[in-house]
Amino acid sequence: MFSDYRQRLVNELKEELEAAENISCEYLASQIRSIGFTCSMCGKCCRRSCGDNRVFLTSSDIRSLQECSLDDAVFPMLPDIQDVPFEDALHEYAQELEVDSQGRYHTFGWMLKRKVNGNCSFIGEDGSNRCGIYDRRPMLCGTYPFYIKCGKLLTSECEGLGKPISDEDAVLLAEGLLGRYVTELKDTALLYEKFEANEGSSPNMNSSKSSFDVDEVLFVVHDHNGNSEFVIKLHK
Repeated sequence: MFSDYRQRLVNELKEELEAAENISCEYLASQIRSIGFTCSMCGKCCRRSCGDNRVFLTSSDIRSLQECSLDDAVFPMLPDIQDVPFEDALHEYAQELEVDSQGRYHTFGWMLKRKVNGNCSFIGEDGSNRCGIYDRRPMLCGTYPFYIKCGKLLTSECEGLGKPISDEDAVLLAEGLLGRYVTELKDTALLYEKFEANEGSSPNMNSSKSSFDVDEVLFVVHDHNGNSEFVIKLHK
């Protein structure tokens, strides 16, 4: 049954979405010009050694990756645990994610798959820091270090901030930001609307099977489409 609390959340998101659609792209571009930004190609935002580099994927991002046969780049959103192999991180995941009576890990949304060392799967390791899917890069990557929260323009840490940006690039960035903001709001509203609670599950519940006696781990990913299962094979 759809709870009153979730209905309020959906209503609030729809109100925010209505307000978002009234944000002036020109005004947003003027804010970006005032802040200034030029990418220095340092690659820090793509590398785990420089901080949390998880890239949350929108519904638009997932479709774009699937259209170019990059389905394997779509990975369940997981807690950011540094310098720990996936197999050894399962215990940590169980502390932060809900684990049901079947031993399935529940998470919300998808992220861009990372390498074993935590770096983005598509960053060049030849020193160029070039993106291997630049034309298909996710919305977050295309608008970093900017983001919009509750209708306000905010920035993440980046050494490219404060540098000159052309009027044309500022407008393109503003358009991308608005598109990302609206898409994220729509995706989140759909997630709440389609969310199905799980019987017999509770946060931090210990799975009946440890990471040492299974060959695969099953995730239930809740997103804008409802929920789906994702199997990860363990390499022993």
